[in-house]
Amino acid sequence: MAAEVDAAEPDGPKAIVLQDVSKAYPGVRALDEVSFSLRRHSVLGLVGENGAGKSTLLSIINGSVRPDSGTLSIDGHPVRFGHPTEAAQHGVATVFQEQGLIAAIPVYENIFLGREHKFVAGAGWLRQRTMIAEAKSVLDDLHVDVDPRALTGSLSFGQRQLVEIAKAFALSRVYPVEPIILLDEPTSALSDQETVKLFEGIARWRTRASFVFVSHRLADIFATCDEFVALKDGRVVDQRSTIGIDESALHELIVGRQRNAEYYREASQRSSAEGIALQAVGISKPGELENVSFDLRKGEILGVAGVLGSGKSTLARIVAGAEAQAEGEVRIGDVQLRPGSRREAIARGIGYVPAERLIAGVIGSDTVEWNLTLPSLDALSLRGLPLLSLRRSREQTKRWMEKLRVRAPSHDTACRNLSGGNQQKVVFAKWLARGTHILVLDDPGRGLDVGAKEDIYGLMREIVANDGSILLVSDNLPELIGLSNRILVLRDGAMSALIDAEQGAKPREAEVVAAMV
Repeated sequence: MAAEVDAAEPDGPKAIVLQDVSKAYPGVRALDEVSFSLRRHSVLGLVGENGAGKSTLLSIINGSVRPDSGTLSIDGHPVRFGHPTEAAQHGVATVFQEQGLIAAIPVYENIFLGREHKFVAGAGWLRQRTMIAEAKSVLDDLHVDVDPRALTGSLSFGQRQLVEIAKAFALSRVYPVEPIILLDEPTSALSDQETVKLFEGIARWRTRASFVFVSHRLADIFATCDEFVALKDGRVVDQRSTIGIDESALHELIVGRQRNAEYYREASQRSSAEGIALQAVGISKPGELENVSFDLRKGEILGVAGVLGSGKSTLARIVAGAEAQAEGEVRIGDVQLRPGSRREAIARGIGYVPAERLIAGVIGSDTVEWNLTLPSLDALSLRGLPLLSLRRSREQTKRWMEKLRVRAPSHDTACRNLSGGNQQKVVFAKWLARGTHILVLDDPGRGLDVGAKEDIYGLMREIVANDGSILLVSDNLPELIGLSNRILVLRDGAMSALIDAEQGAKPREAEVVAAMV
């Protein structure tokens, strides 16, 4: 049981108090008895690895998700939000990393979107001039130099971020509340100059609002927050002042756990072999990746680490031919692959296991057999005829279901009716049955139970033992470190480090995190 949080502590009134909040999804316990508080007129940093529970917490506070248990209080009053509108009525507003503004309408309409009832005249007409004047008043109060009549899509990203914050402050013009603003990675796409402007604004605005500041950039936490809450595996590790702790100590706090070498089969890790399976040279895509180059060796697992928005999943899609780069090339031997050509990537031996297996990895409504044989239809067709050999298709399906221990009532079972682990095995099987020798894996253990993960890890070891190569993107640092021969780290779309992770010489998680943030 987490320590009880007292909303009447002498260090000031609390804007938010969470007590023993838990939330579980199928196969995942996202939050486990989380307790912390946000002091009124303060800035509280929320830090943790990907998957630590930060997004779930924000969703509970802003009314998007209901907790399974525990309590949430706003300004000392217990609340149980069923919808974001209810949270907004209590002053809670979220500024999302992806931004929620509509580009095709003016700024003033975005600021009061969904709250236009305040400006409706008795005859049902919208008092547009009043709305514009009120929006201008909010922007002026915040020292945001944006014309409320400007088309939102004409603004820079940084200006739109400030409009998002103005929209949050505008709640006090509609409801008798003081804002509680949840900032989700607010600096991830800002320039240095825009970041400074944002921090200066927060310093001014905190006299009239309270903030929860989520960021992977620990320097941002120290630059703007009074306190921080560190999350790890859905639990609160600590809540303390940012004074008296440095970035190195905070790294340790966030990732402080031991790696289970046996679980990741590190004893069977193969040393990097001679020979290059694939090369990426100067891969760039505006706003996502900048001049990323690497070699994927035969018989190795090359890990790719990075925080949300670092570009790691984009890199995986580009290498797999599922997305086109703007510059650079992916090469197999002397062959340069056509950007964004999944067909050519498959023909050259690249298989792709996406993060969303049921959406992009398998066709859920189709059978195990159809999914497993889909990439191999040419090899399974009757010679000289555009017809599928049902006997060979059935034999291949049975062979790979047995080999990978796919648990399903039959080969005719729809993939959507399988467990997540068995769906993932079908995705692997369809590429291995084709003879694919390079696999691009994006978070292959996501949403799987411990036993299913262990099966997948064993399969990965077997693939590289047979001279296959794996590019592994993962949000799970112990997994990434335990499985990889080397780890390529991305930060803001650029390569920040290439860390050796050979058997018996694995890096510490804090070392990888330091390169990520």
